[in-house]
Amino acid sequence: MENENPTSIGEELRVFLEGPVSVLVGTRDSRLIPEITRAWGPRVADDRQRVSLCVPLATSYKTLDNLEANGEIAVAFSLPTNYRTIQLKGRLVATGEPDSMDLAAVERHRDAFAKVNEPLGQPREQIDAFWQAEIETSPVLVRILFVPRQVFDQTPGPGAGRSL
Repeated sequence: MENENPTSIGEELRVFLEGPVSVLVGTRDSRLIPEITRAWGPRVADDRQRVSLCVPLATSYKTLDNLEANGEIAVAFSLPTNYRTIQLKGRLVATGEPDSMDLAAVERHRDAFAKVNEPLGQPREQIDAFWQAEIETSPVLVRILFVPRQVFDQTPGPGAGRSL
């Protein structure tokens, strides 16, 4: 990674990351083959230098294997109403079982994500489909805690890729 120091997350960015965004976790294996999985319940730690989120175990085995192997993670947070997108790149701190605060954050996030998509023509049933298959296959979630080291504006347009 280019920048090995943790990035401090300001209040405006924290509000965005914990908002009704689509969250995709990107990892890669030793052959540089990418893997992507959807995540829920992002939370910025009180120290503003760590971020946690939860992924469904049923759809995230390869992601978790990649994280265990090399610790590198890239997470894209995108707001469906205007496509504002922020990418955090960093290093894994730990994976584990989510606690009650993590599970509450997942529920809040899923509800907020569904509500922000309804006015865009996406009925609640369609949004619920994002996670219903995961829940039916396996209700188990895994918490991922990571330290962001780089922050990028990935909003489509001339500023995409700009470091923040």
